[in-house]
Amino acid sequence: MRGLPFFLSLLVLLKIELIVGVWRYNNILEDENLFTLQNAVFLKYDGSDFVEWEYPECCNVNNKSSPNAIMKCTSPGFQMVKPLVSSPEEEEARYLFISDSFFSFIWYAVVPIDRGSAETSSKQVRMWIIDPEQADPDEINNTALVPSTQSRYITKHFYNNGQYPVIKLKSKQTHLGHFQKDGYWEAVIPGDERFNDFHIYGQPISFQHRFVIDGQHTFYWPEPAEPNGEREVSLRLAPGSPLSLVWGTCELYRGLLLSDTGALITKNAFLTSEELKVDPGTLPVPPEGYFTVDQAALLEDGIIFRIDGALYWRDNQDRVLTEHPHLPTSGVMGLYQRTCCASNYPVQDVELSSLIVWKENLLLVGPKKLKNPGRENFLKIVLKVPPRVTYLTASFGSHPASLATLVMYSVPGAISRNFLTSYNELVPSWITSTFMTKFKLKDIPKGPFEMRFLESADASLLLWNKETILYSFHNDNEWGEIRPFNASHLSAAAFGSKIHQVTLDHSWNMLVKMENNILFYCKVGMHEVVRLHKWMEPDSRMVLYLNQKEQINMLTLTPEGLHVQKYPMMMETKSAMKGSYHDCPFISFEHSMNTISYNMDKGDQMVLWAQIVYPEGKGVHVKFLSNNADLLYIEQKSHFEGVNSVDTVNTTFIISQKVDYSDATSYTHLTKKTSGIVTLELVPNQIGNTCNLPMSRISHFNVGCPPNRHIRVARPWGMPCEMYSLTNYTILGSVLRDPQQDDIVVHYDWEKFGCLLKTHYKNPFLPSIDLYDGDNYVRNVDANFIVWDRFGRKDYSFNATMRQVACLRESQTWISMLTGGKSLEEAWGPEVQSCTVLIYCSSHDLYTFLPESQNATMPETLFYKGIFFSPFQSYRTCFKVSPGKLGNLDQPYEIMNRSSKNFLTFSQVDSATYVFNVKILDPNYSFCDLHAVFAVQTYGITIPKYQHLTTYVAIVFTLFSLCILGYSYCRYVTIFRNLLATKRHKYE
Repeated sequence: MRGLPFFLSLLVLLKIELIVGVWRYNNILEDENLFTLQNAVFLKYDGSDFVEWEYPECCNVNNKSSPNAIMKCTSPGFQMVKPLVSSPEEEEARYLFISDSFFSFIWYAVVPIDRGSAETSSKQVRMWIIDPEQADPDEINNTALVPSTQSRYITKHFYNNGQYPVIKLKSKQTHLGHFQKDGYWEAVIPGDERFNDFHIYGQPISFQHRFVIDGQHTFYWPEPAEPNGEREVSLRLAPGSPLSLVWGTCELYRGLLLSDTGALITKNAFLTSEELKVDPGTLPVPPEGYFTVDQAALLEDGIIFRIDGALYWRDNQDRVLTEHPHLPTSGVMGLYQRTCCASNYPVQDVELSSLIVWKENLLLVGPKKLKNPGRENFLKIVLKVPPRVTYLTASFGSHPASLATLVMYSVPGAISRNFLTSYNELVPSWITSTFMTKFKLKDIPKGPFEMRFLESADASLLLWNKETILYSFHNDNEWGEIRPFNASHLSAAAFGSKIHQVTLDHSWNMLVKMENNILFYCKVGMHEVVRLHKWMEPDSRMVLYLNQKEQINMLTLTPEGLHVQKYPMMMETKSAMKGSYHDCPFISFEHSMNTISYNMDKGDQMVLWAQIVYPEGKGVHVKFLSNNADLLYIEQKSHFEGVNSVDTVNTTFIISQKVDYSDATSYTHLTKKTSGIVTLELVPNQIGNTCNLPMSRISHFNVGCPPNRHIRVARPWGMPCEMYSLTNYTILGSVLRDPQQDDIVVHYDWEKFGCLLKTHYKNPFLPSIDLYDGDNYVRNVDANFIVWDRFGRKDYSFNATMRQVACLRESQTWISMLTGGKSLEEAWGPEVQSCTVLIYCSSHDLYTFLPESQNATMPETLFYKGIFFSPFQSYRTCFKVSPGKLGNLDQPYEIMNRSSKNFLTFSQVDSATYVFNVKILDPNYSFCDLHAVFAVQTYGITIPKYQHLTTYVAIVFTLFSLCILGYSYCRYVTIFRNLLATKRHKYE
């Protein structure tokens, strides 16, 4: 019985070898959206035994006897097409799906500047509309700078009907196009020296009952390559090795193609490429005249090559192959480069690794650049295992901050066992997976292995050797082997050929390429693959390349050079599964979670929706998967509707962060515990190989302080705001919080303090605070805040008392908060770090409590001089009732709010300049430490023109009067004495 399958496989293999012809198809722009009734299909047969094309009656072929023919259909649907050949074996038929879509015009875009332009900070984009069937050859080849006559005619008709393009960048910024008299729109967008990628969409406006297809456009400006020098030598794979492709982790347009005849490098997604050679420098050139490479990794500043167990470095600048002091020179068994860009993962102040290197007992990781001034060593050891444990392979995990490795544990006299263990770079720890324990020892394939994790909220991975693929989905809850129909494994279904490539895109599509160019397809999550039609000859040297447009390109290396062609994957999968048992359990699935990362601050709320439509009785629903689910509160609401045997479920997800920090015993500890990154995933509970799924299925939620979040004090409407009108000003020593004899002179820093808000000294002032993310306005701040003059002046006050604002107990004041030698910035929290606090719990007991660092035991609520407060939480509201005395409610209320009656009042004696610090107090408002600076200058107090002169005159007059009075008194005394003396002499 064992010989029968082998015999059948041999017969099939012989059949394949007899079929020497291969036929393909495409449209004029190689765009899968253009297989419509309005566009022609180009048929091509490669082989010597072609007779004619067989096609349905609803289609027309210009010359059915030509191996290169053009077909156009008048009816939509699947159209069976195949070439008739003279050989005994028939060619396989394809079922081409021709749609009746009304979207048949496309946007054409060009950036009409050259590489030498001095303007690199922005790019000018020209856009117009073309009909692919009537477009000029320059427009088809993407070399046109102005529209052709026909395209100008179509574009002007669309413009007259109200059409205009909108450019949407990766950053979600949008730019409108402005129509020019020459028949195109222009827009200016932020530029890059090397690469631009954006999406163009228009308005739902038709012309001749046809609409414009939204499209993605990419532009490249690669630096001219320097010619290879005489000393430079080639880099090659070992003879007979299949092609190997590596690409830039975050720059997919940069790629390196390795072969046994040389290496090709590209900087524009293989639109052009040149041979990569290296200067050997001080390294001896091997006798064969080239270096034999095992693996390579494409970093941002150079390339790492693994050659005979050592890692060598080629810098992008000097192109010399060298031994680098930061790279191991022996014992390297493998290296793995990150395949998905982690730059959108919302981790702050941490650089995630981009490279994994493993030796026999060491696992190391490295960043995206070798030359990193802030890093002492390029490679960092993350795991060292004993001699009985050997690394087999490694990969980055489903979450960008994780990685995993497959190890083999060997014990003399026992069967070796494989284990999968994972590591988190943010919380350094290792966890062993149960994946490999799910299989019997006899069912585990032999190495060498390759591994790749899927982007998912739950850990999901593919592990394969040369023959088969194992899978584990949703944290090892689903596992097994991916197999084709009627075959034990992939290699058996490919006539003994080995697995060459496993390619994944963001729409859950997986292509498995064998070394003989047979392709298998399935949706990620399915356990059965479908064999696709033959597209390439078995002996062609081909590799699959997924570009930044999510298009599958086939790179074929021939003696003449590198040939690039787009592969219509979805057309091929529809044809291969036509008439099979493969179907999709739902009709459509879409959702609104279309951004890779979100920020969730305290009090934020986000609403997402998902809709799934399916035939009645299928029982399909939406699953919302997450990790770190305890960081977010997710409320789910579903609405069901059934019409004409079709069911629709609309699900709403309300996401928020609900934690009360106001009574936290340790605010900092609770904040760290309740912040982090949550990965959420929206998926149907059932899928099939024929399903159409959205490209975005996961998003990362940063629960914490959003980057660049800050507050600004808004200028009140009508209030003047002056700039550069003041150099310095003087503060009297008597109005300082700590009075002194000397006045102080303050230099006004316009860059830090901003403009001066001018207000009359009698006007009360309430700061209006706005929340910003970078330069983007978010909302008005409605939380409590405090203000204080940063230079210590106190000749301002608040117009409301605690009783007037309806406090339920005595509020905190600056006097009560500045005890213990705390500074103004630290006084209000958020947390007391170190001090000794005397607490009166009753009239008879006195306790001394120390901070947690000194192992103190503190009760939940403490009472100090009639004021209640929570341990380690500086600010607390006065609008909550607590046991104890109310305190003195007739004191000024020094806490402000957007909607309160509390205002600032300024000095009534002298016009003055105040530079205030403002700080948000509410612990439930934001994870960020929100504070800002604003300045106010009062006016209106009139100082008499001769005020000082009058004072001087009064003093002089007083002195003069005193002198006259003194003189008069002396004169009076003298005269009186003389009279007395005269009278005395008379009587004598």
